[in-house]
Amino acid sequence: MEIHFKLSNCPSNIMYPVTIYQKCENGISKASVQVTIDELINTLQDKPTNLLNADDSRTQEKSTPALPFGTIRYSATDSKDVERVTMVIPKKIWEIRYGDKNDHFYSIGFPKMVAQYKCINTQKSKVIQEMRLYAVSGNGPINDDTDLYSFPYPNVGKSNGIVCWGQNQRLELESLVDLEKSFYWFVSAPFNEDYGVRTSLEIHNFRMLIETIEGQRFNDQWLLPLNMKYKDLFN
Repeated sequence: MEIHFKLSNCPSNIMYPVTIYQKCENGISKASVQVTIDELINTLQDKPTNLLNADDSRTQEKSTPALPFGTIRYSATDSKDVERVTMVIPKKIWEIRYGDKNDHFYSIGFPKMVAQYKCINTQKSKVIQEMRLYAVSGNGPINDDTDLYSFPYPNVGKSNGIVCWGQNQRLELESLVDLEKSFYWFVSAPFNEDYGVRTSLEIHNFRMLIETIEGQRFNDQWLLPLNMKYKDLFN
């Protein structure tokens, strides 16, 4: 659609000699209005009030920092001194160690998981203050009503999902992108019997569970519910 201005030397109304009308793509003109020459000049000189200056629009935008692969939610305090990143970790078989047998690895199937990190910003780095880990059933997308399940293996609180880091209480990052490494740090640390196991298999010793499921992909029927939804992580 085009806006046309028509100024006639013999206007039908000498008080309003300028006709403004819309011309559609099919050539049909419609919605004409008549104005004075002063009104036309003033309209053309006025700065539009419904447009944003390109520089202004950039200053009004709020964007997140660079985030790790798999991020599904980011939030922060107004001062940005505390940041929370929630990620999804696909179902996979991981190589783990058990107890003090650091030279032996076991292939264990892990469920699809939701990992949530709370990071504190210091003057020099970011510090993981808390990591929570929950299991998810199925391969569908994560939404507010997605059910959360207990992480089935040790080193994680079964009701609150909080990861126990043992002696490594201060995990520092240069940026939030480095959170991709944090689950590798968790799974590479030796597992023990702390916080136990929780599955429908009713095997309560992790060493015995390893012997039962080693080399298998995780079966979602082994999961036990927490009576929590994904949205509950943000309440």
